[in-house]
Parts: sequence; structure tokens; C-alpha cells
Amino acid sequence: MKRFGGWVLGGACLLLLGPTVRLSGAADKPAAEKQESVAADKKALAPFQPYIGEWKGVGQPRRGSSQGAWSEEAGWAWHFTDKHAELTAQISHDPYFSSLRLQLGDQPERLRLIGTTDRKGEVPFDGAIGADGQLVLTAAGETKPDQPARVSMRLVAGGDRLVVLYERRSGEQFARLAEVGYTRKGSSFAVAGGDPHECIVTGGHGTIAVDYKGQTYYFCCTGCRDLFKQDPEAVLAEYRERKAKEQAAKNP
Repeated sequence: MKRFGGWVLGGACLLLLGPTVRLSGAADKPAAEKQESVAADKKALAPFQPYIGEWKGVGQPRRGSSQGAWSEEAGWAWHFTDKHAELTAQISHDPYFSSLRLQLGDQPERLRLIGTTDRKGEVPFDGAIGADGQLVLTAAGETKPDQPARVSMRLVAGGDRLVVLYERRSGEQFARLAEVGYTRKGSSFAVAGGDPHECIVTGGHGTIAVDYKGQTYYFCCTGCRDLFKQDPEAVLAEYRERKAKEQAAKNP
């Protein structure tokens, strides 16, 4: 066996002697950046926390008329990836969309809604929250006359009702296509004064219980629950840090 500087050669073996180089810092940095990105998405989308839950809706092409009306259901939940957080809705029996994804846009205070249709695939809408609290999003590209070109969403009745207005293009203007009025399933779901438990992921009202190490934790939707199950300690660490900041803000 021969020694050449910090290297030792012996048979088929090649060993490096000397101080150990720790590479975990480089590996930890991307992970930290991902956490920060998800946290930023959650903070920006927090105003839409009241959407979370199960809804029953009635759609009407013409307000006050049952002609052409239909019934549908929608379920809103958080969805987390390695780098981002978004709100998703699975919709049944809607003539326009089978699912919706609400996420941050590519500019500050802008939002993007991606609707999935059976005929066209994904249709992106861009917009923002108006001064009246209504979310208004316009299709990013051309749409057919019988498809939504603008989507407006607003909560009413203290969060127990969600109204979604679909509009088509009419020249340079927009005209009503249909409106869906949703009623929350169980009026106490995610409404102030309802369930007293807090979702440890988003701070919303927790209705789903999970036991971990002898303690029960609550979540506002299946997306938050699944995120916790993937890495309970990371979620708990973030939750404790958030609560510590809240406490510090109350007692400066």
C-alpha cells in the first residue's frame, strides 16, 4: 500500500484520508427554499381559506328561472407539492369544469385559476381580488361562445354561501352565461364560531382529526392531513414556530 498526499492506494481500493467534508449544507438549502416557497403560497392564499369544505350548488343560466338549471357538488381542499401550495376543487355535474386550481399568478397580487374541461383540457384564467372582495378572473386566451371567458367568485351569508358567476365574451364586453349558488354542507364547517379546533397547517378550522404520538391534531381538509402524514415533524415544527411568532406579537 502506497501513500500519495491525502490519497491511499491499495489493491483495488482508493481511499481519501484527511478532514471530512460536510455537504449537507448544500443539500439543505434547496429544501429550505422549497419550505419558504410553500409558506409564501399559503400566506398569499390565506384569504381563500373559507372556500375549504364541501358545497352543494344549483346552477342557473337565467337568474330566477329554473329552465336549464342543474344541481352539482364541489369540494375545495389544499394541495401541496414539493415547491408550491394551491387550492383545488373537484366538481361533479358542472357543465363547464370538472376541477379548478387556484394558485398564485406570475405577478404580485395576481392569481391564476386553472379550470379543467372534458373537451378542451386546461383553461387558465388570470385576475385578482377586487375592492369588494370579489375574485374576478379572465381567460388568458380565446374561448368558445358557449364557454366561460370570465369567472367571478364571492362569499356571502357569513361564508355559508359561495356564488360563482360564469360569463362569455360578447364583443368587447362580457355577458352572463350561468351562475352557480353553493351552500356549505354543514353551516359550522370552517365558519367562525363553529368547530373550535385549529388546522395546524393553515390555521383554518379543523374538522379532520389525526392521532400522532398520543396527541390529536386537526386539519381543515384532506390536503393538509396528507401533508402532515408525509412529514409530521416538519409540519409540527412549522406550526410551533408560527404559534411562537403569534404569541410574541401579542406580548412584544
